[in-house]
Amino acid sequence: MNKRALVYLGLASATLAGAYLYVQSLPTENAHAPAAQGDAAQALESLSIIDGSLTTGSYSATVRQGQRIQFLVHSNQTDSLIVEGLDARVPLPGNQTTLVSIAANAPGTHAIELDISGTTIGSIEVTP
Repeated sequence: MNKRALVYLGLASATLAGAYLYVQSLPTENAHAPAAQGDAAQALESLSIIDGSLTTGSYSATVRQGQRIQFLVHSNQTDSLIVEGLDARVPLPGNQTTLVSIAANAPGTHAIELDISGTTIGSIEVTP
C-alpha cells in the first residue's frame, strides 16, 4: 500500500470517529409522543445501549390505538428489542443505529425490553 492511500485511510477513519463521538454526545431527553391527527405519532428520540445497558434516558410514549411509534436505537452489541403485547421484535445489529417502527395495535402499557440482556428501556402506553 502506498503512503498516499494510508494517509487518506487515516483521515477518513479520524473523520468517521469524530462524527460518531459527536453524535453520541448529543443530549437526549425523555419525550412523550404527541397525539397526532392521522395515522402516525412519531417521536424520533435516540437511545444508546452499551454492553446491554441503557446509557440515555428511557423511552416513554403515549399514543392512540392504531398509530405508529418510531424511535432510534444505537447498540454496540447485537441484540433484539421486544415489545410484549404488541408482538414486536426488532433486530439490533451491533454498532449500528436502527430505526424502530412499531404499530400500536393493542391498548395497554407495554414494556420495551432487550432480548439478550433483559434490560427494560422504556414503555409504550396505547389508549383506545
